[in-house]
Amino acid sequence: MRVIIADDAPVLRQIYGAALRDLGVEVVAEAGTPGELLAHVRKSPPDAVLLDINFADHQGGEENSAGLDAALTLRAQFPSLGIVIFSVRMTLAYLERITSIGDGRGIGYIGKDRIRKLQDVVDALQRTAAGGVYIDPALAVQMLTRRRVRDPISQLTDRQRDTLELAAQGHTNQAIAKRMGIAVPTVEANLTAVFRRLGIPTSDDAHKRVLAVLAWLRSAGSLPPNAP
Repeated sequence: MRVIIADDAPVLRQIYGAALRDLGVEVVAEAGTPGELLAHVRKSPPDAVLLDINFADHQGGEENSAGLDAALTLRAQFPSLGIVIFSVRMTLAYLERITSIGDGRGIGYIGKDRIRKLQDVVDALQRTAAGGVYIDPALAVQMLTRRRVRDPISQLTDRQRDTLELAAQGHTNQAIAKRMGIAVPTVEANLTAVFRRLGIPTSDDAHKRVLAVLAWLRSAGSLPPNAP
């Protein structure tokens, strides 16, 4: 898998690059600005990019969400490119914007602390390169534990909640069954019960399931209507 890393901190780019190479990822280029990233991708499109959500404005020294703007441009010009956006501070508002890029396919959002669990980063890059969706497990848990009064999620069983959290991360039924140590038909039954209670259309497509979960959370007030 060919990957380009974009981060305005040279030391971090070197750390991420060396770590990913150790896991067999071919890091073909590194970029310190969104402009450099776009130039690299246009010259030789990779399978996926690992893109920081914030880049310092070197004139004012302030961070901005230029990474999101770059992701929008990349998606418009390279529809099949996997895009994994990462940040130190993950927020549900950023998740709202990230999963709204294009049709939501080939998009991932992951915390920078995953550098300690590099296989998670590789999984995110591979999944998005294949057109899937990846949401950092910690953020998936966070968005599903936000409560409204009489929130239907609070009425789910522990097994149903666990199944929903894994579905929200984009795992297939087979992957969920393996992680939970249960049979695939049990996963299917759990999801059918969950989606019926939450009013989410059932689907075998993991991508559609993630977007359905996000749509429900947004309508239920668990995701903010607007980004900061």
